[in-house]
Amino acid sequence: MTRVKVEIRTKRDGDDSMLLYLAEETLHPLAAGAGHPERYDPSDLLVLLAEASVFVAEAQGEIAGYVAVERAPETLEVRCLCVNPAFEAQAVAHQLMDWVEGLAFAEQRCRLRALVPAADERSQRLYRGHAFVALPDLDRPETIVLEKRLRAD
Repeated sequence: MTRVKVEIRTKRDGDDSMLLYLAEETLHPLAAGAGHPERYDPSDLLVLLAEASVFVAEAQGEIAGYVAVERAPETLEVRCLCVNPAFEAQAVAHQLMDWVEGLAFAEQRCRLRALVPAADERSQRLYRGHAFVALPDLDRPETIVLEKRLRAD
């Protein structure tokens, strides 16, 4: 895997259209490939981009990816992680995850959490590679809850 160096910054006002485009290119086909195209809704993503804390990875003057996180007591939850197809297999997702973990430590969170579709094996590998473990969620059998404990509650 080639590793491109990214700079991570807070989302700017003019970023939304590119972030939505990247989601359309990556998340929509993922949902359709899992047999649930209805799970990708651009209007839901726009709400998330407006309400969550969004951090953008830039490389070579382009948006290489982004991550949206929400804060809950003791927890930082990854709500969306998306990598530009032009930067696939260049460790962008890993750098975003390392950055999110640093943010969680800086905010003294006890854990990181992500909800991942059960059919999304690629994302599951990413999170497991960052020491996340699967937790049971009987209410949502189509979703896997992945969590990483950062310190004792």
